[in-house]
Amino acid sequence: MRRIISISNLRFFFILILILSIFIRCDDNEIPFPEVSVNVTLALDTQLGNMLVGEYRTIDGHGLGGLIIYRADRNEFLAFDRACTYEASRKCVLEDAVSFFKCPCCESEFWMVGVDIAGSVYQGPASYPLKQYNCYFNAPNLVVVRN
Repeated sequence: MRRIISISNLRFFFILILILSIFIRCDDNEIPFPEVSVNVTLALDTQLGNMLVGEYRTIDGHGLGGLIIYRADRNEFLAFDRACTYEASRKCVLEDAVSFFKCPCCESEFWMVGVDIAGSVYQGPASYPLKQYNCYFNAPNLVVVRN
């Protein structure tokens, strides 16, 4: 009888440990990126300066830290938040460092070249890519960014 009780207690202990290990994460100290409403229409010729394929522009006043608009193709644009995904605050706005953006707070760097890697982490403590928003090209002249 005593052996049956100890086996059931042991099973209960292992099940409890398994459940706790599923819900507890200790892999990073990153702050979850907050949900911010973004709904902006930008004119390609004036607000985005007729940017060419492979170029990007920064737009202040939208998202958490502003926006980075990247022209991936003639009719395709990508939109990213300029706030660092490691710090996730309005104080840590990424700075343009030619082909990538750098966080002044934690020094994480994010790529801004090529469609496949734009917004991904180049180096630093950040492990998540930049927050990406839905972006539509409403020909002939409007870029719409929403989340």
